[in-house]
Amino acid sequence: MGVVTSSRRDHFNIAHAKSGLLRYFDFILNREDCEHTKPHPEPYLTAIRWHHLVPEQCIVIEDSERGLASARTAGLECLIVLSEWTKDGDFSQACRVLDDISYVPEEVLCCLK
Repeated sequence: MGVVTSSRRDHFNIAHAKSGLLRYFDFILNREDCEHTKPHPEPYLTAIRWHHLVPEQCIVIEDSERGLASARTAGLECLIVLSEWTKDGDFSQACRVLDDISYVPEEVLCCLK
């Protein structure tokens, strides 16, 4: 499991320094790792290539139209978790749109079947 973010590495590290969440991820890919950021597909394509992943066995969890566009253009299925800032976005290309992050584990299993 990894994070593909358009955030700068230093900002990401500051934001997550005390979250305790980073130990659950195998990799973090930041904006400095790519020439282009989302909505360009390069961040997800880079993650797939660097970590020898199989796209058909991947699912992306995003919260924005830019992230969805990046994932779909890279050929990946994508779940959207709505937020106050993105609830009115066009997420018609997502495999599922979720109102709450607590639904993610169940939906990931459904999408990968």
